[in-house]
This record gives sequence, C-alpha cells and structure tokens, in this order.
Amino acid sequence: KPTDAPAPPARLRLKLSSAEDVRRELARIYREGKTGARDVSDVSRLANVLQILARCIETGDLEARIEALEASK
Repeated sequence: KPTDAPAPPARLRLKLSSAEDVRRELARIYREGKTGARDVSDVSRLANVLQILARCIETGDLEARIEALEASK
C-alpha cells in the first residue's frame, strides 16, 4: 500500500569545523541574498547562527592553545 507521506528532506552536510569554513558559508549565503536567490530575512538568521558558531570555534581553539601552553610549563 503506497503512502502519501513526503520523503524526509535530504540531509545537508556542510563542513563548518573551522573559522575559514564558516567564513566561506557566510560569503555563500551573502551572495545568495544579494542576488535574490535567498530571502534576506533568511540570510540574516543564518548569518547570526554562523556568527555564533564562529565564536564557539574561536573559543575552542583558544581553550586548546591555553591548555597546550599550561601543559608545557
């Protein structure tokens, strides 16, 4: 018996593990907003989330560097 339920959306896999990855994604969504391919309000929301992610990455990098410095004493 066929079901009328829609298939789940495909899972999007983006590499966002470094500040450079996040920068590239920010640039991509900016271009999409600038060209009208994506609604500007969506661009704004996504950019805010990406900024939070960039701060988390930066904090994690700083923590690792501090731990390495403390371990070398």
